[in-house]
Amino acid sequence: MRASSKAALLFVALAVVILSPFAAGAFDGLAYAAACIALLVFAAYAFGRPGGRASRRVSLVLVSACLGVTLFDLAARPALLHLYGVRPADRYIRRWPTLPLLQRYEAGVNFEGETYGDLAAVSGRGDWRERRRIRFVTDEYGFRNEPRGDDARPLDLVLLGDSFGVAAGTSQEETLGGVLAREYGLAVYNLSVSRENPRQQYANLLLEGGRLNTREDALVLWLIFPGNDLDEPYHAELEDPRPEAPGLLTRLGVGVGDFRSRSPVRTLLSRGGAGRVIERKLPDGRPVLFDETYARRRGRTAEDVLRHPNFESLKRTLGLMERLAGQRRLRVAVALVPSKEEAYSWVLDGAPPWSSGAGPSGASVVLRGLCERHGFRFLDLRPALVEAARAAYEKSGALLWWRDDTHWNGEGQRVAASAVHANLLREAPHGPNAQTAPPTLSTSRETRGTRR
Repeated sequence: MRASSKAALLFVALAVVILSPFAAGAFDGLAYAAACIALLVFAAYAFGRPGGRASRRVSLVLVSACLGVTLFDLAARPALLHLYGVRPADRYIRRWPTLPLLQRYEAGVNFEGETYGDLAAVSGRGDWRERRRIRFVTDEYGFRNEPRGDDARPLDLVLLGDSFGVAAGTSQEETLGGVLAREYGLAVYNLSVSRENPRQQYANLLLEGGRLNTREDALVLWLIFPGNDLDEPYHAELEDPRPEAPGLLTRLGVGVGDFRSRSPVRTLLSRGGAGRVIERKLPDGRPVLFDETYARRRGRTAEDVLRHPNFESLKRTLGLMERLAGQRRLRVAVALVPSKEEAYSWVLDGAPPWSSGAGPSGASVVLRGLCERHGFRFLDLRPALVEAARAAYEKSGALLWWRDDTHWNGEGQRVAASAVHANLLREAPHGPNAQTAPPTLSTSRETRGTRR
């Protein structure tokens, strides 16, 4: 009995140590799980077999390596937060325990400090970083907004999108929402969250919109980015989301998932993701980084979009948005965000400056048709951004995207805000499907009704 108890305790100890890197998040995936099982079986055999010194030594080395990885992962977390936690969109984002298919930022963040771009972060190359100081502020609900007082005027515009709406690499006042508020006098609320697709964005508006004090026929400005919005999972549960007060197991599961996602070992291993990052040089020698995935997807035709496995889910999401807008008396305008790989394709392809075609992308053609069907206004931001990018570059060599990032810099945000205001806010029709034009939102200060 004593021998069997010792064997059982030994097996449990080996399992704990061998699985500890997985528990800490250092390694993940089916391949690692299979390797863990194989190592556990081998170690149990080696230590349980009489003699067999060689196999015991090998298994001891492997088990010690697992323990070493785990201890390093745990000890390095404070240092990694200092070294790599300078990107607030990564540092403060969490799964929402109330509905873990959605995310929120930590509430009440007031970050002011240095950051750099997402592509530089993925590459792990310090010499590629375009360092800048930013402010990153979140409200009490975990969205990137300055705190609003109870007496704040009704909202003219709700911004809905992913990381382009968040603009985490740009200071708060220079984001799209910040520019629309400061330069065009709009009351704006930003519901954008990084790494969320249109289905998740719709769910955020459905769940959060009821608390927003919007003016009658306020505009929902929906940013759609074809670089990844068609390729992420469209969860059926988010068509009719039912958030619940999280129980102990749910909170524990979400907490463990967030803990594992911040593993220093996994972060350090992923920093070698230079294969995803393409470096090109401007004529003056400055490096510009591009995303390899977005570079491939920029060539999608309308037929490619229509054949995509998630296209029907995207189309259904627009239908859900039309219904929601009608119920809440909101207007919807879709702005298609071009990728950096589209706007600066001549740099990416090593072609003569500004020699790329200016025609609409396949995503633009398809999405315009969908918006017409649902009564949404539509704006392809690519022509305005490319034209402004060319003018800025020819004048001073300036870019509209951060050189080390997939997102716009402050000047790019201003160009996008100007295009949105000129095309979607001046003379925008009332109601989701109306055809008549009201006064411009930027000059109309009277509200005909408010809702919470």
